Amino acid sequence: MTADTALLFIAAKTPEEGGYPGLCPSSQVRDGMLVERDVAVPMRDGTRIYVDVYRPEYVTDVPVLIAFGPYGKHNGFPPLLGAGADIEPPLPEGKPFEAPIAGYWVEHGYGVIYADPRGCWGSEGDASLFGRQEAEDGYDLVEWAGTRAWSNGRVGLSGVSYLAMSQYAIAATRPPHLAAINPSEGISDLYREAVFHGGIPETQFAVQLAGLVGFGRNKAEDVLGEIFAHPFRDEFWAAKTVDLERIEVPAFFVCSVGNQGTHARGTLEAYRRCGSAQKWLDVHGRKEWRYYYAPAGMDRQRAFFDHFVKGVTTEVTSWPPVRVEYRDRTETGPVRAETDWPPAHIRRTAMHLDGATGRLGPSTPPEPATVGYDPTRCPTVPYRHAGEQKAVFTMTFDTTTDLAGPATLRLWAASPGADDMDVFVVLDKIDTHGQVVPYPFCAYLDDGPLAQGWMRASRRELDPRLSTPDRPVQAHHRDIPLPAGEPVALDIEIWPFTAHFHPGETLRLTIAGADIYRWPSEHFVNGHDLLNNTAPHILHTGQPHDSTLTLPMATHTSRYAQATTREASGHPIPSTLAIGLVTPSNGDIPVRAATQ
Repeated sequence: MTADTALLFIAAKTPEEGGYPGLCPSSQVRDGMLVERDVAVPMRDGTRIYVDVYRPEYVTDVPVLIAFGPYGKHNGFPPLLGAGADIEPPLPEGKPFEAPIAGYWVEHGYGVIYADPRGCWGSEGDASLFGRQEAEDGYDLVEWAGTRAWSNGRVGLSGVSYLAMSQYAIAATRPPHLAAINPSEGISDLYREAVFHGGIPETQFAVQLAGLVGFGRNKAEDVLGEIFAHPFRDEFWAAKTVDLERIEVPAFFVCSVGNQGTHARGTLEAYRRCGSAQKWLDVHGRKEWRYYYAPAGMDRQRAFFDHFVKGVTTEVTSWPPVRVEYRDRTETGPVRAETDWPPAHIRRTAMHLDGATGRLGPSTPPEPATVGYDPTRCPTVPYRHAGEQKAVFTMTFDTTTDLAGPATLRLWAASPGADDMDVFVVLDKIDTHGQVVPYPFCAYLDDGPLAQGWMRASRRELDPRLSTPDRPVQAHHRDIPLPAGEPVALDIEIWPFTAHFHPGETLRLTIAGADIYRWPSEHFVNGHDLLNNTAPHILHTGQPHDSTLTLPMATHTSRYAQATTREASGHPIPSTLAIGLVTPSNGDIPVRAATQ
């Protein structure tokens, strides 16, 4: 480890502060399920981590699933998060946060292992997050599980969020006994997707996450300290980024595009880059935990793991490579089988901003225009948000239209008298009555946008290795101040999303200098309070500064109008992918709680 990648450590919070019951090795049988608590597992350096093992009693040749995350194998869902997650049926009391349900899997012949990683809770050592040590320990645990006398020698990884990210890291080390992974909602680039959105420091989700981790007997990684110590995407952040191309085991990725600012971009990027020859992707727009624990969702997981971990032939081989829910309303919209992500029928379509009319159109406006707002006048109580300081552009569809994929905004902007500016972008759907259509957002909220994007203008330099015409990716290697008195082009990545528009419905683009959607600070959602806005923002449209929103669009064809749950070739989607996924709208729109 070099000085550029060295971790910062602080004294860990005592496990008792997090409700830890203490180490208490035990073995008991409940309804045919053998439960072994606090089993010591030695790592390659002799450090012991502690796991709970659930498996069928008196059974051998057992396939194994591992959930690997820092939240505590004794901990259930935090009350705030569980309250809005709408998980049905309710989870068993005490089931670890974001992990598979042991009782369900043992009933179907599996063993389940919940781990407290190195340095977490009662496990030995110092706790570090998202790095090589965690990946190596995961490798050692997979090999330990795969060589137990009761194991069939095949191990799968399952879980949501952090427990998906650990799957990337472990799978990239290629443990011989690892047979398959099922990452649901996992960030794949910590810097770009979690802690610096477009170069703007994220100050809400990261703080809440820090409160859930860092419990142990020794030292814990200082997550917040590292964010401020490494403001650029340097070797430190590169060392925490998984080489996804090294993943070669079968993989079933699940992504909610409602997870703007957290998981959506990273899960789709992990699918795209995953080196496995056998991989599937399920794109939906629902609350991530509700979807993961829904009976239909668990049946899909079991079909996948039965095939690759248990060794039983299932319908997985007939699944389409990609399944996409095109969001209409909450939990409503056509579900289609696709061959790739973004779907092959999607076309990149440029819509030009017109500052004179506030419209988005297919042609460059005939005259140049400007529109502005003053972010220095944004409300800061009870938290900073855009308020009325924003610019809005709209387009109304005259035919049924799908959108699926990332969008791009090339915005010509200036901030006279300032050397930097922070820009926030949101896409919303407006119904035919002029009302904003809210969508499930970040696992447990009901009032989110279609998509979000961000950029700090001094970070506008793009990474030529990663950027494509469809998606600009910022380099984050240096700051380049704004030139005095002239507009610059900002190529802003808008995170992947899906949408289904009917004739007469409207897409709204909002641009501002602060969060357009903002929730109270106790919520586990993105928020940004450390901004570089000292002067009004001026947006330019028309030649020679043709600001353009490029959308991933496809108008409807007769085949989609005839069968919204069939793939292009006419073959039906397998039943396990269709169950409960196309639901009629009841016309209800949830009350909006967020500022927007």
